[in-house]
Amino acid sequence: MLTTGEFELNSFIDTPSLVLDIDILKANVNELLKICHANGVSLQPHAKTHRTPEIGLLQQELGCDGLCVAKVGEAEGFASAGVKKITVAYPVIGASKVERARILSTSIDLTLAVDSVAGAKSIGEVFAAHSQVCSVLLIIDTGLGRDGVLPADAPKIAQTINAVPGVKVVGVMTHEGTVYGAPDKVSMIAAAKKVSEMMVGTSQAINSAGVEISRVSMGSSASARVAATVTGVNQIRPGIFAFNDLGQIALGNANLQSCAVRILSTVVSRPTSTTAVIDAGSKSLSADLLPAKEHRDEYPGHGMIIGKNGWIIERLSEEHGMLTWMGDGKPSSLDIGEQIQIIPNHVCTTFSSLNESVVVSKGEVINRWRTFAPGASR
Repeated sequence: MLTTGEFELNSFIDTPSLVLDIDILKANVNELLKICHANGVSLQPHAKTHRTPEIGLLQQELGCDGLCVAKVGEAEGFASAGVKKITVAYPVIGASKVERARILSTSIDLTLAVDSVAGAKSIGEVFAAHSQVCSVLLIIDTGLGRDGVLPADAPKIAQTINAVPGVKVVGVMTHEGTVYGAPDKVSMIAAAKKVSEMMVGTSQAINSAGVEISRVSMGSSASARVAATVTGVNQIRPGIFAFNDLGQIALGNANLQSCAVRILSTVVSRPTSTTAVIDAGSKSLSADLLPAKEHRDEYPGHGMIIGKNGWIIERLSEEHGMLTWMGDGKPSSLDIGEQIQIIPNHVCTTFSSLNESVVVSKGEVINRWRTFAPGASR
């Protein structure tokens, strides 16, 4: 008998495997598209989450405005599959990478990202040599402390970059990853609104400085539904939303029924009555814990085992998941050879590590989709 939240699986699937319910995936994409359409915002999913040509084409077919990627290799892969519009939301540095991007821009609508004058010159030199102009988004650091320029510095830097031959600044973008640290849904909504308004204000300051830009692009599944409703934001680039994971459940953005992915694993050992070992380790589940302490307290360990409350995936090595009973009373049954379904903490890593989705619909396996080869990371 199925436990609430378990996928019905009518065929044997070997483990560890990433099982993808295509019907839930479609529903998730359509749900966010509806919000975007109601607010005049384009949805450009971040496909570094799945790196799967079939999923990228499906998102495009459902009405998404192209795809966002992290690397030129990913852009090449999706373009080869038939995706027509792509943003590389990562600084592209070096003549060889830029040349690959330039060639790609002759066949698709391509936008690159920059956060420095040096980076802009690296792009501009290659494009200008072929009498081409590359559209770029200026990356803004909205608090994550990763790449990007500070909002206060953005107008002057945008002016300088826009003067570089072969480059045109068309908008601003950010990854508002700080929102993942919100302790509860109310705080998450407030943080998402604040950073979205910060980006709108930054774009207005850049326009006032004489650089005409039109795109304000936000990039986080945590904040996507909020960002899409903020006046002035006209593009969102979330990736996880299409699949969801335990991080999205903790934030209140998803539930068991809207999580399109399960990691299927087998119990391979029961060293003691209160411990167990499964065949899904860090290569299958990701070593990430949830970002906020409050969420880790509620959802400890490296994923949620469906229907096995009290069993926690406490530790991981590459190929082993070590489970510990932390429930009340006597441990519930967990037999060697039993298959369990896990919602991962961070779904992006599971796609990258397992490299294949077992695609199901109404309990039946209908396909197996492979991710790009490792070269796509360049």
